[in-house]
Amino acid sequence: MKNSFIDLLHAAAGVLAKFAETSASGGLIWSGTAYVQSSNAKFDPYAAKWWSILTAVAGLLDAQDTPLSPRQREYLSRLLFGGMGSFNDFALDESWLGSEAVRANRELDRLRKEMFEQFRHA
Repeated sequence: MKNSFIDLLHAAAGVLAKFAETSASGGLIWSGTAYVQSSNAKFDPYAAKWWSILTAVAGLLDAQDTPLSPRQREYLSRLLFGGMGSFNDFALDESWLGSEAVRANRELDRLRKEMFEQFRHA
């Protein structure tokens, strides 16, 4: 479960990455291994927030050698799958961000369902 769940967190963060870029369109950004061309997507601070959270959670879980504790499970359940303010409640603003956001929201919905199943059966 752990590796699949972490992979899904990374995948969701990857969907949000282009909306979390703060550089000017056409500029270079650091990908973690090299400088690459930035996308033409508009910056969304909420996407940047969730990109940061998902990336941090994935990194922390990946570094942990033990199974999730009950308190960790409770926290992650609220953070990711809870009600208002959770990742489950997040969607990119399609009217402002356009067709890229429509595609990204569909992919995020798919990934959230898979994440929830992985989390629930662990």
